[in-house]
Amino acid sequence: MSRGLALLLAPLLFATSVSACHQPTRIDVTQARPDSVRGIVSITGTDFDQHIVIRSANAVTPVTATPADSAALSRIGGVEVLAIGSRSSGHFHLDHFTALAVDGSPVVDGVLRAAGDGLKLDTANGTVSLGNPPDALRNLIAARVWIAGPLDTGPNSYGVISLPKAR
Repeated sequence: MSRGLALLLAPLLFATSVSACHQPTRIDVTQARPDSVRGIVSITGTDFDQHIVIRSANAVTPVTATPADSAALSRIGGVEVLAIGSRSSGHFHLDHFTALAVDGSPVVDGVLRAAGDGLKLDTANGTVSLGNPPDALRNLIAARVWIAGPLDTGPNSYGVISLPKAR
């Protein structure tokens, strides 16, 4: 290619490449994008001034939550969770969370339901039948719980995330 032709085409190629790459950025500040934090729930402070944080390998994240979610998180201190929400001003604003593990062992998080003589757990991924649940779970119908161990045969350990709502 001749030098004159190259000098003539250079601005055209530059303008074409810049306009092809440029796309308008639209930011809607009224809609925060979901974010997540994975770690161990920890309760700090005193009885009168408790703070909920999620501790991960490299960070301690303060959590702001509704009173119901704060109560639920306070019940499961030491449990590994996946929290979904948004970050701002040094806090994580919780939308919802799922219990993942207790003492490093995986758990299933869901709402307990009676099913004839048995029990089922309604989870975010569907309903799971409990094959040999602890008898004490029968007193927690409609409670949100975490359950560890083989769900189809037991033995199972469990913890209460939130109590059944009063009717």
